[in-house]
Amino acid sequence: MPDIPRELSVANVSRETFAAATSLFEQQYDRFSFLVDNWLRWNKSINLFSKNTGRSLLEKHIVHSLLLGLVTEEPGCAQVVDAGTGGGLPGLPLAMVNGDKDFLLIDKVQKKCLAVREIIRTLGIPNATVIPSDIEKTDISKPSRIVSKHAFPVRTLLHAAADKNWTEIAMLKGNEVLSEIDPGMFQGYRFSFHGFDRFQDPFFLDRGVLLIHKKNRFQGNEQQ
Repeated sequence: MPDIPRELSVANVSRETFAAATSLFEQQYDRFSFLVDNWLRWNKSINLFSKNTGRSLLEKHIVHSLLLGLVTEEPGCAQVVDAGTGGGLPGLPLAMVNGDKDFLLIDKVQKKCLAVREIIRTLGIPNATVIPSDIEKTDISKPSRIVSKHAFPVRTLLHAAADKNWTEIAMLKGNEVLSEIDPGMFQGYRFSFHGFDRFQDPFFLDRGVLLIHKKNRFQGNEQQ
């Protein structure tokens, strides 16, 4: 693991959180299996994922996405924005288990957006909308949680979301993400990294969730 700045909070995700993510997956296994069926079918004609991605790996990606939904300091956000969704990760699995929230799935690649839109229609996920654009050009007017799965460096996403109405950014990244946080970033943001090392599966080794919050928001709350 890279050197950890003293301003950065680092901890491991609890075993209870892993159990909750696994339980969510098992409870809706039939729907998630149908999602994987659709991914595999579309992947034959559109490069949603690498061509050697099989069912077992996609199921791990679903659990990975569900973990992102459980590691949060902002559980009350009514809207979730998936920046750089690609084939629909983490947005589609999260939308399937959070019917009370609206999901905007954003990606610049038109073909991927077409495939994800058809998957949403086929599975019947009414709370998910696909936007063929990038987050910098997307209007985000109501308080939102921005999520991303390995799509951006930290600085790039912070720049793209600078004028957006977000209360939390949650990024699924490897622990090398810690080297992406420059000292100057701590002036405006608070960072915490929640690692997956307790999950006894090589897929999750050295991975975790980076949470980002605006410092001025917390300072304002403390003064009230």
